[in-house]
Amino acid sequence: MNSKERILLVEDDDDLRASCRQVLLGAGYEVLEACDARAAEPLILRELLDLVITDLRMPNGGGEHVVRTVKGATPDVPVVVVTAYPTVESAVSGFRDGIADYILKPFTSDQLIEAIHRALSTKHADDSSTLARRMGAHAPDMPFMLGGSPAFRALLADIRRIAPLDGNALVLGETGSGKELVARAIHSFSKRKNHPLVVVNCAAIPENLLEAELFGYERGAFTGANAAKTGLLEEAHEGSLFLDEVAELTAPAQAKLLRALEDKAVRRVGAVRSRPADARIIAATHKNLAQAVEEGRFREDLFYRLSVLDIRLPPLRDRPEDILPLAVAFLDRFCKESDRKVVGFTEEAVQRLVEHSWPGNVRELQNAVQKGFSRAEGSVITADDLVLGRSPAAPHPAPVGTAQRHTKAVAEFEREHIKEALERNEGNVTHAAKALGVHRTTLQRLMKRLGLTGAAES
Repeated sequence: MNSKERILLVEDDDDLRASCRQVLLGAGYEVLEACDARAAEPLILRELLDLVITDLRMPNGGGEHVVRTVKGATPDVPVVVVTAYPTVESAVSGFRDGIADYILKPFTSDQLIEAIHRALSTKHADDSSTLARRMGAHAPDMPFMLGGSPAFRALLADIRRIAPLDGNALVLGETGSGKELVARAIHSFSKRKNHPLVVVNCAAIPENLLEAELFGYERGAFTGANAAKTGLLEEAHEGSLFLDEVAELTAPAQAKLLRALEDKAVRRVGAVRSRPADARIIAATHKNLAQAVEEGRFREDLFYRLSVLDIRLPPLRDRPEDILPLAVAFLDRFCKESDRKVVGFTEEAVQRLVEHSWPGNVRELQNAVQKGFSRAEGSVITADDLVLGRSPAAPHPAPVGTAQRHTKAVAEFEREHIKEALERNEGNVTHAAKALGVHRTTLQRLMKRLGLTGAAES
């Protein structure tokens, strides 16, 4: 637990309040006290609180008034209600949605601490997720690209640089790193953006059908060719053709593709004349294509035709600052698809995400978030919900030094993001919070966690 977390305890029973205070102090919390709703109100309005615990039945307004005051002034602060009623729904009827949890009297110290832990874990997850959404904002001109790390910004700059040049492009990156998204971005910034982008995975088409798919065929060209078919190169005329896993092209397909690029035309299988096919080729592979040339598995002349403009995707482990924003984006998508609310990841879960080596890159991260979402029983994804690697026994952790650097890089990225927002708003926390899309008290808590407390008073 964070020893600086501040809890307001509202209870009219002096003995119970004193007992709870000792439990909370023993757990490392800072405690403020009020004997009823009237005494609690100025503390709620004036103090930076992390959580409020309130009895339900008290003089001068009771717990219902406390909840309404908290939600009116600081709606992001969780409230835990203490009640003697066996059915909390009837006890808190009109304001059930305003509380994070409840405890039935009599309760033990462990039950009190567990309720606080649940509420704060959910709040921390919500805070981190809210900030992550801002840090991983979509590029305005590339809404399908998400990230904010230095490596990701460098990638966007490379895309903007090569996209208008119209030469063939070779996208190099590990499996699952997002090569197709980069191809779409290149096409969207090119002079051909108003024409088709045709996508083909060369490894997914059977060898005996690959040439027919790429170059098309005439009716009767072979058994089963009952009608003529336009090839993918022809479909991409005046647009772009994305050849994913280009290293998997057969030798005959390589030769025919080279001829098509030189002539800007294709001849369908079984045809006697060529058809125009002026397409920009955006090829991609996770393999070392230069090595394949040296080993005679890929044509050298085709390699030089394809690699006029090269772009390299950084693996996810080289941009740890993007891990949480991407994870939150995937989580938001799964929540929307299932109409279920999971607010984010616990601190321990975030730690596991950041320290994992992600050999499968963004695709593996998406899979991990989906599994965690399906396993989560509450409103947050915990470390136990995450299955990283091919199995729970094979988590692929990053080396210790690398994991520590990743954690430090993420914290520094968050810190710089908040500092920039404060500087743009001349130190005004309220205005900076609005710019970040978070509540003022949420920003103040984040600043305190990241060692930026002093700036809050600027």
